Amino acid sequence: MKKLLSILAFIGFGFGVYYFYTNDPSGKGSPFLVCITKTITDYDCPGCGGQRAFHELLHGNLIEAAKLNLFIYFFAPLLLFIFLKVTLKPFGIKLPDIILATKWLVGILILMLIFTILRNVV
Repeated sequence: MKKLLSILAFIGFGFGVYYFYTNDPSGKGSPFLVCITKTITDYDCPGCGGQRAFHELLHGNLIEAAKLNLFIYFFAPLLLFIFLKVTLKPFGIKLPDIILATKWLVGILILMLIFTILRNVV
């Protein structure tokens, strides 16, 4: 049963990536989610531009992706690794654990805070 769920997760992941590749989140009438923080406060949150950055990344526009959200280069590989770690486990493939010290997590949060402040001031 777990193997079937993993296979379904891979299929869903493939459809999700295909959907992001073929649909531009910045287009008019876009079916993508709108940032609640941006809607309420009119300020960009650390994740604002992430969907558009992922779309650009899939199209090979690396510089444009970085302009939209620099964290795409940190979170996209991290989320892919976590997805693979969970979905490959039922097949006996064990990927190493990610162990982050608290100081690294605090550092990442501080970087996200600085990034958020700078993108709203500049």
